[in-house]
Amino acid sequence: MRPLLSIVIPSSNRQHYLASVIETLLRVTQAEVIVRDNSDQPLSEAALAPLQMNSRLTYAHDATKISVVDNFERALAMASGEYLMFIGDDDCVGPCVEEIAAWAKVNDIDAIVSYTDRFIANYFWPGVRSKYFADGYAGKLFISPSSGRVENLDAMSTIVSAANRPGGGLRNMPRAYHGLISRRVVDRVIEKNGHLFGGVSPDIYSAVMLSAEARRAVRIDYPFVIPGASAQSTAGEGAARQDQDDLRARDHIKRFGPRLIWEDRVPEFYSPENVWTYSLQRALSDRQLVGCPVNYPRLYAKLYFQYPARRDAIKQSANLWISQNGYLRFGLGALRGAYAELLLQFRRVWFRFGTPPTEIAGLETVGAAYDALSKAVPVWQPPKP
Repeated sequence: MRPLLSIVIPSSNRQHYLASVIETLLRVTQAEVIVRDNSDQPLSEAALAPLQMNSRLTYAHDATKISVVDNFERALAMASGEYLMFIGDDDCVGPCVEEIAAWAKVNDIDAIVSYTDRFIANYFWPGVRSKYFADGYAGKLFISPSSGRVENLDAMSTIVSAANRPGGGLRNMPRAYHGLISRRVVDRVIEKNGHLFGGVSPDIYSAVMLSAEARRAVRIDYPFVIPGASAQSTAGEGAARQDQDDLRARDHIKRFGPRLIWEDRVPEFYSPENVWTYSLQRALSDRQLVGCPVNYPRLYAKLYFQYPARRDAIKQSANLWISQNGYLRFGLGALRGAYAELLLQFRRVWFRFGTPPTEIAGLETVGAAYDALSKAVPVWQPPKP
């Protein structure tokens, strides 16, 4: 019998966190747990043996240096649930995730989103350091207010919104990573596209594909996923401002090998914004979504001020865009983009200091964060018919 929910973890060389995440998932859910471990070495026998006593865990190790996209695709092939949720190896699900999946099945929902621009709950593992707050995040769970309210999403409009703010993350797009997605939608994407994941950032590429295919998508304002940040993760590097260097020097990018042909309109240096925008553009092109153009002037305006050491690469890409679209469109787009980014930064500061999240400190593992969150938020109640 097919399980209701598969929680899928593509992992690579963060096993200190991985074992704790698996143990928590097996303890707090009845879901199928799929782990495809692309680390140099498998989990130790001491860590793995007690976990594998639970038949709901499927663990596969492969030390071959494959790309993150290939690892996600191979992990997907191992999952059999009616609904899927992909998480990182330092993340966790939140409370009521299975109840939400069961409600979605009964109501024929294709996709369920939790957070949009602001995490409802997120956890920083011990060892994370911030450029501005030192170790002030480490071992802490942050919880923002949530209502549990369900709202319908226009899935195609979410793609337009993400393309208008390139590098801004998934926003409110239906997603496999940190979201719930029905297997039938995944199968429709694969039938049309041949694969679910692509680009160099599988989360946003797949989100475009799923958003284009989802017939009924909702957002539930409830923390049914806990994004985690460890010292080795992209989120952890971002907190420390260590997330910028030469693009092809990164192991993450090296693994794509010579088949990776970079998009000239995206400046060629490593940053979350560039990786996201490249992957977004690849998905839009592969899906032939010509009505969702990427707002490149806004990207350039953001990068110009955020990465001053990379201005030559930014100017090179901007000049190419100008040669194709003209100075007037570029100037207007860059000014609007800079203004929008300034407003966004004010909003972030307001969220951080004007409406600060609740902090729970002294949490050594994501399992402890799950337990703390379960006590802090009410049980989710499905909407009345």
